[in-house]
Amino acid sequence: MSKEQHELVVEVRSQFGDNASRRARKAGQIPAIVYSKGCENKAIYVNADQWKTVAAHSVNMVTLVCGDEKIPALVREVQFNHLKNYVVHIDFQRVDLNAEITGKVAVVAQGECKAGTRGLLEQEMHEVEVACRPADLPENITVDVSALDLNDCVHVKDLVLPAGVKAVSNADAVVFHVIVTAAGESAAGAEA
Repeated sequence: MSKEQHELVVEVRSQFGDNASRRARKAGQIPAIVYSKGCENKAIYVNADQWKTVAAHSVNMVTLVCGDEKIPALVREVQFNHLKNYVVHIDFQRVDLNAEITGKVAVVAQGECKAGTRGLLEQEMHEVEVACRPADLPENITVDVSALDLNDCVHVKDLVLPAGVKAVSNADAVVFHVIVTAAGESAAGAEA
């Protein structure tokens, strides 16, 4: 749950359409938009190399630097061309740093469960919706699964969240659980 600040230097986009976007991508720029509540939306270009560096992390929150203006924003959607392996478009949402927001945060397992080859750890939820101030939004939530054995599970209410962050997702929803594998069933049958 890193609190690293991610800044992207962006420039205002003046040309629109498929041809302009294609030319921008060839020049190493990604077309993007910043949605704002109560303000006009801002069309921008993001440097593709900078975005690759930032996207290597599980990024939810970035600061967009457009000239002298610094815009705190959530990454809402990244459109990706999987066949040609490039980012097509990015949607950002401007946020007020003092207001509470809701956002989805990735859940990551750490360690290995006790069940070994008898059980299989399944992850039912890969993201959990949380509410907090933008500065408190974690990049991910790490869950230690090393204490889990057969038929054990971790619910949303069991997650250890950072200070100032609360879960919005259903508290009884299962995030991780350990199921018995076919090898585990045959070993239990042999023991009986």
